Amino acid sequence: MSGRPPTCAGQGIKDVCERAEGCYTGQAGRRKAMPDRLAQRLQECFDLESVLACALCRGLELSGTALGNIQLMDWSTGCLTIAAQRGFSNEFLRFFHRVTAEDGSACGRAVRERRAIVVTDVLFDPEFAPCRIIALRAGFRAVQSTPLISSSGAFVGVLSTHFPAAHRPTQGELKILKRVGELTANAIIRQRACTPRIEGLDAAEHMAEQVNRGREAIRRSYELMRHLARKQEH
Repeated sequence: MSGRPPTCAGQGIKDVCERAEGCYTGQAGRRKAMPDRLAQRLQECFDLESVLACALCRGLELSGTALGNIQLMDWSTGCLTIAAQRGFSNEFLRFFHRVTAEDGSACGRAVRERRAIVVTDVLFDPEFAPCRIIALRAGFRAVQSTPLISSSGAFVGVLSTHFPAAHRPTQGELKILKRVGELTANAIIRQRACTPRIEGLDAAEHMAEQVNRGREAIRRSYELMRHLARKQEH
C-alpha cells in the first residue's frame, strides 16, 4: 500500500461483505474445514464481485477480524488496486488506492516477494512508516498480506486482513490463508475466462485469448521479480 497521493478518489468501493452470507463469525473451530467450504462456495459464485466478497469474508473469518481488503494486480501499470473491502473509510481507500511492488507496505512486499507478509505492529516496522498515521486512523496496528497466486503460478492480487492490536497469525492460519489465496486466484481467472465479450469472439477464440492473458500475467510477474532482484543487487 502506497503513501503517495492517489490518482483516483477510491470512492465507490462498497463494503462487499455486507452482501455475502455467512461471513465473519469469529468461530475458530471452523477454520480447518475452511478451504473445502471456500472451494465449494467459489464454484457457486456467478461473477467476479461475488468471488471477491466470498474470499474476503472467508479471510476475515479465518483471521478473526473485521477489517480487510482484496487488491487486484494490473500488470499493464504494475499496480495493485483495491477491488473489495470491509470496514474502511474513504480516507483509507483514497490513500491506499494504488500500490506498487516497490512500496514498503505489507501488500507491496507481498508482490515483491511472492509470499505472505506480516507486519506485527505498524508502530515498529520501518518500511511501513509512510503509512503509519493512516493505519492508526483506520483502526489497525497489525496487518497480514497474502498473495493470490493461482495453481499455474499467475499472480492476480493480494488478500490483506488488519488487526486492531499488535498481532501475528499462527503458522497454521498463514498456511490456510495461502490455500485461500490459491483458490481465490483460480476462481478469479475462471470468472474472467467466462465473462461474455461484446466484440463477437466465438467461444474458442475467447478461451484462447484468456489463456494468452494468463500466460502474459505469469510472464510479467516473473519479469517484475527479476527487475526488483537486480535493483536490490545494486
